[in-house]
Order: sequence, then C-alpha cells, then structure tokens
Amino acid sequence: MSMKFDISKKWSIFLRIKTSFYEIFLQKFIVIKNSKKEKRFLEIGPGEERIFEFETINIVKTKNTDYIGDATKKINFPDKTFDVIYASHILEHTPWYMLNKTINEWIRVLKPGGTLEVWVPNSLKIAKAFCDAEDGINTDYVNDGWFRFNEDRDPAKWFSGRVFSYGDGSGTRGHFNFHLSAFSERFLKKIFIEAGLANVTVMENCECRGYDHGWINLGIKGVKK
Repeated sequence: MSMKFDISKKWSIFLRIKTSFYEIFLQKFIVIKNSKKEKRFLEIGPGEERIFEFETINIVKTKNTDYIGDATKKINFPDKTFDVIYASHILEHTPWYMLNKTINEWIRVLKPGGTLEVWVPNSLKIAKAFCDAEDGINTDYVNDGWFRFNEDRDPAKWFSGRVFSYGDGSGTRGHFNFHLSAFSERFLKKIFIEAGLANVTVMENCECRGYDHGWINLGIKGVKK
C-alpha cells in the first residue's frame, strides 16, 4: 500500500515538473515569436475572446493568456515595445492610490506615437442612477441586470455590486476581482494628462475592441509623445 502511494506521489511530482518545463518552453517560444513582429499590440487582462493580433498579459493563467504578470507592478517587457495597449475593465481593480504609477508603467512599454486605450466603469453614472433610484426619480437601474445576491433588487445593494463587484462571490477578502477605484470622465482624463499623454479623448462604445459593457462604459485614449 505504501509502495503504491510512493509511486503515485513520485508520478505526481514528475507530471508537475514536466508541466513546468513545458510552460517555460512555451513562454520562451511566445516571447521569441512576438519579438519578431514589426508592430505589437498588448491587451492587459484578456476576456473570454482573444482580440485578433493582440498579445495578452493577465494576473492569472487562462486559455487566452500569453504572459503572467501583475499589471499594477513592473511588467516584464522592455521600454517602447507596443504600438497599442488596451485594457478593458481592468484599471478599477487597481488601488486608487496606485493609478498614476500603474498608468506610467503601461506607458513605459508603449512606443512613442503609440496609443493607450482604457475602458472602466463610469462610477459617476452609476452613482447618479443610485441617487435617482433612492429619490424616486427613476428606476432605470432595474434594467441593468447586475443583481447577484440581490433578489429584491434594492438600489443600494445594486450600487454596491456595481461599484465594488463581488470578488469571487464567496466573500474571500482581497480577491483580485474586487473594484478598488472609482472613475469619472474628468478623473480618468486627468490621469492620462498627468502621465504625459497627448490627444486625450473620450472613446465611443463602438470603439470597444472586446466586450462592450454598455451604458456604464467609459473609454479614454491617449497618444504617447
């Protein structure tokens, strides 16, 4: 019995080592292949569908993840690597006091003349909808569909879910899926301008490269000088 257990344990260790070597090899292959491209595009925090021609970096491994990394810290790319950097509903998971530092790091790996495109929830719109619901002005929020843990569709619960998210839905503190920042058009533009980006403009929803989050979507883009 103990011999069977020992063989099983060794086999499990072997499989883990084999998987690790495969992942290291695959990572190096991806890096070499992509480094030969004339133009490179990066999506931070990819969704369920891969965007054509975009490389991806994510904090967790998924089927669409090329590189593992925390985009709120130094990311493992040389300066001036990418022509376009795209992040949709990722920045709100960054602590509000780290927003400028995070954006500056993304800009570091952007080529001069390259474009940074960021989409976030429009917290101001969400807050206004919450206030209107509490004041009885309108109940448009009930058409939003964001009602997990909120069977009675209470506007305060809806607002909390929209602004803070659910994490992993089990109450795990510090889960990466919680929201840690709030945005308005003015505030996100300010962050871009303070980071030295030019031609800072609001994007239309039709400019979404991936999933369109609808009425709460706020998109800002800017060009690296």
